[in-house]
Amino acid sequence: PSRSYDAIIVGGGIAGCSAARALAARGASVMLIEQNQLTAGTTWHAAGLLGTLKGSSFLTKMSTYGRETYKAMNDESTGTSLVGWANTGSLYVARCLNSMEQLQREVQLAKGLGITQHRVVTPSEIKDINPFLDTRGIVGGVYSPEDGICNPGDVALKLAQEARSLGATLLERSEVVEIFRNGRRIEAVRLEDGTTISCDHLLLCGGAWTKKLCQMAFDENRIPVAMMPHQYTIFEKTEGVGNHLPVTRDVHHKYYLKPEVNGFMVGVFEGEPLEHLPEVVRQRNRNETEMPREAEREVYEESMEKAGRWLEAAMEHVPALNEVGVKQWLHGPDTHSPDHSPIIGRVPGSENCFVATGFNSQGIQCGPGTGVALAEFVLDGAPHSLGIDFSSADPSRFWPKLCEDLAWVETRAGEGYGKAYSVHLPLEGFESSRNRRRTPLHERHEMCGAVFGEVYGWERPLYFPFPTDRAQASSNSKSQNSQNSHKSDDPASELESVWTDGSIRSLPRQSLSWSRKSAAWFEAERRECQAARRHCALFDLSSFGKLRLRGPRALEVLQFALTADLEKPIGSVTYTLFCDVFGGALGDLTVARLGEDDFYLVTLSNQPDKVLDHLQTAASKLGFQLEVDVGADGKATAVGCEASNLTEDLAILALNGPKSRSLLEALSDSDFGDAAFPFGTSKTVKVAGIEVLALRISFAGELGWELHCSSQKAAQLYDALMSAEVFVIPAGAFALLNTLRLEKGYMHIGADVSPTETPVEAGLAFACKLSPNASDFIGKAALLEQKQRGISKRLVHFHVKKTPETSNLDFSLWGHEQELIYRNGELVGAVTSGGYSHFMACDFGMAYVSGPLRVPQDWLRTGDFEVEVFIRNADAPTGVETKRLPI
Repeated sequence: PSRSYDAIIVGGGIAGCSAARALAARGASVMLIEQNQLTAGTTWHAAGLLGTLKGSSFLTKMSTYGRETYKAMNDESTGTSLVGWANTGSLYVARCLNSMEQLQREVQLAKGLGITQHRVVTPSEIKDINPFLDTRGIVGGVYSPEDGICNPGDVALKLAQEARSLGATLLERSEVVEIFRNGRRIEAVRLEDGTTISCDHLLLCGGAWTKKLCQMAFDENRIPVAMMPHQYTIFEKTEGVGNHLPVTRDVHHKYYLKPEVNGFMVGVFEGEPLEHLPEVVRQRNRNETEMPREAEREVYEESMEKAGRWLEAAMEHVPALNEVGVKQWLHGPDTHSPDHSPIIGRVPGSENCFVATGFNSQGIQCGPGTGVALAEFVLDGAPHSLGIDFSSADPSRFWPKLCEDLAWVETRAGEGYGKAYSVHLPLEGFESSRNRRRTPLHERHEMCGAVFGEVYGWERPLYFPFPTDRAQASSNSKSQNSQNSHKSDDPASELESVWTDGSIRSLPRQSLSWSRKSAAWFEAERRECQAARRHCALFDLSSFGKLRLRGPRALEVLQFALTADLEKPIGSVTYTLFCDVFGGALGDLTVARLGEDDFYLVTLSNQPDKVLDHLQTAASKLGFQLEVDVGADGKATAVGCEASNLTEDLAILALNGPKSRSLLEALSDSDFGDAAFPFGTSKTVKVAGIEVLALRISFAGELGWELHCSSQKAAQLYDALMSAEVFVIPAGAFALLNTLRLEKGYMHIGADVSPTETPVEAGLAFACKLSPNASDFIGKAALLEQKQRGISKRLVHFHVKKTPETSNLDFSLWGHEQELIYRNGELVGAVTSGGYSHFMACDFGMAYVSGPLRVPQDWLRTGDFEVEVFIRNADAPTGVETKRLPI
């Protein structure tokens, strides 16, 4: 075989075989290297469930594409499936109204994506669909008749066979022992027999071995995964059981029930997996022992304690299980990520190394989509053909230092596993292994009783409660219409979470609800929003990423890397985005020009390393290397430029409200008036005797400034602002992100804009230099083409009209594409962000709507638009129904 390939893939499981097939189908030269036999890691023992009702558009689309791929793998002459595909259907059961609402929201999400197979069913219908299931305690469910099952080993081998037929080289029983890297580029790998093979791209698809491979390539672990073994029990044959029965899932009791060779298989996702980790797995997760090559088709001793009450519940709900014996236990390895989303994409800090791992027991159904995405990352620069937003799988979403914190990785992976089969309420976050990063004002927030949430390792205030808030929330809940209990119907909501980290005051599960107005934090959000609109609110944005770019080629790099024109006067502040080659929005930031060759960049808390990586990519395309210094004292190089990450060195206090100017002028000799300090500019000033870089910008949509100062001076500045004579209160992320920015119509990256949308569609073309004579930037050609062609969808801002009916209904808009938008009765879009305006006293949100080319204004003005919301109704067949309200 050739000793140079377009792509080398390491790992012969479902991800590697899918990638080999997809790349070979595009004409790339491919070598797949597997240290053992194909499928010998985790693929061989996967359960092969192909369910498509999911909580995100990413998993919904990925699982649907996977199912359709496997359905088509048939013998051409007989039509018989070559991969064990059986159209069993799926049945999801709910045992409380919170669970029922979650299921119905997932049905609506799928409907918005054009998937209409899912059907809400009553307990009596459930009994007809699965006669073996005792339906006592079930309030309803969802039936998905097009779902099914497959044989995972056959699937991967079929993909490998097709890859071979397309010209790929597959090498088994050969281990990669060295990876050669030059800067940000992988150049070759060396096999155990001494053979060196060069490549243009390297794909790491090694499952549990990915950590070892990443360490080999980069001398550090950039990909956080841990093993969380999964166990299932196969029972002896039961008369009447076959593939005409659906795979049944019960999230309350954390089990699935699958027809398996005329009997049942019961798989359990136990709530406390760390208690039952085999010691050998724990040692490997903590790198106390290495993941050995010999761990081929590895299984662990079966554990009744691990199955525990969850298996007992299944046997209670399916009495037939008690009449037959157990044929087989299988307790095998599985690779999980720290946030229960797969890790798929380019490895941070590398230009040509890609990864696919951490599938969280969903690798089989995600395999084909992963293969296509990896092929398009390699050959096109970004995934695009499937219309799937891969940002939730982006490897750069983890703070690099947390990737090295193996105890954090294991605990978070365990929490994700333990909560996989659960009711997931709005604003729910991870509870374990917290307090890894604190802002300089953390102690001040604790003194004010802040409730914290986490992003990128940072603890940030979500809201600041008063003692009276819980009583007020209870009163609000009781005043709502009749039978609306959103919390007490869920027995799990009252249990103390086993994952709670006692070192931080985090959002307790008891405060979560589908009903916004009955949530414990609602009154605090109202109070903080009203302060920002009437007086002053002070937000701690110190977790935001802060970068500095200096040097003779700094402007050149920024102009090419970012969408906006930064050729502006010193002192200007510019909002901009950065895009992939297809014009998909990857992120946003503001740039303050401090000098001729000196720029200060401020981005979201989870983006500084991603922005740095993008700048390095841009510099590479321009023909030079961008030097990165992580401290505050880095010196710009004489040629090119240098970037410094100042996130830890600087704090940001954002003062917002109509009285913010008078407050600042009382503490400073500087003029903060419109003429002296216009919007979109920056100045170095002194406030309370402390030097700050003040940026006149505001995500709250109110008069305000961001005050950037040394982290050591942050507490002193905070105290001065809070003790001023002007009324000011501390405020948290809920007020800023859930309400204030929506009132102004500001979109939020990750919620309203992703790589599957462009700045043009999001109404952000003003932040792009799209004039033909303007300088080029990454993605510009695609955006110019789209602008000339015209768009068929656009981001809109809406509110629910106040009517006697809407005033008496208890509903909440949460977004995530689960509430649908109709125009004249026709489905045209889905809500991306939802909230409640305390200023206008109405529910509102943002949504993408699809219409005629260019989505003209008269089409928006003349239609009768409605939003479909979720209502609790005791007279509805399942206790939850949808209702369309005018917007």
